[in-house]
Amino acid sequence: MFNLIRAEFFKLHKNRSFWTLLVALAVVSLAYPLLYYFDHRSSGEPQFTGAQFLSTFIASNVYAIKFGVAVLAGFFICNEYAAGIMKTIASSGNTRGRLFAAKLIGFAVGSMVVSLVFPIVSTVEVTLLSGFGHLPAESSEFFIPRVLGLTLLYTAAYAAIGAMFAVILTDSGKTIGVSIIFFLMIDIVLAGIGSKVEFFRKLYDDSIFKLVGDISKPSIDSGDWPELLLVPLLTIALCAMLGIFVFRRKDIK
Repeated sequence: MFNLIRAEFFKLHKNRSFWTLLVALAVVSLAYPLLYYFDHRSSGEPQFTGAQFLSTFIASNVYAIKFGVAVLAGFFICNEYAAGIMKTIASSGNTRGRLFAAKLIGFAVGSMVVSLVFPIVSTVEVTLLSGFGHLPAESSEFFIPRVLGLTLLYTAAYAAIGAMFAVILTDSGKTIGVSIIFFLMIDIVLAGIGSKVEFFRKLYDDSIFKLVGDISKPSIDSGDWPELLLVPLLTIALCAMLGIFVFRRKDIK
């Protein structure tokens, strides 16, 4: 299993799409704060400090997570179907369950790296421009580690969903398109249906799609932590099992 995971990390390191995605997000992360910097400078408004920018705009990082997972699923997983690599891997003697688990781990780690680009690059840039400043008064000194830790956890949950779509669809274009549409529309759909049907309201409230918004809260009540941690972990486990189930029965050509 260790060798399978190491092989996935090697492929991730050599994957051009992964590095292109990192560079593209880094450029956006550098440009985004500059728009606010020059706008505030021209209007005479106080500049954002690094801490203010992180606490204010960390919620926007969910779009980078969704986009990154969708693109990486298409180019990192599905490309192996098109190139015939997946068929070779499936006939290597390892069980398909172990193969999918290793691929999910490599894919999730790549997605987690992508998810850190915006908060780290933009915060460092704003800090260099205006100083770090102070965190929100109601937050603790663990605000930044907590934000980054939960970002990684929820990104892994999104990655599990993306990997499941990848093995179901097996085509890069379809996987990217379906994943992006799903990630962008699921909140609207569940919230809309949930306003009329209690079951769907509860389902949405207890899903990663709603709870990911709590990452940016200045403080989190101790009673909210179990749900905040268990929901993404259960999402990862469920999607991994569904992915393995599909991958085992998939006719790989």
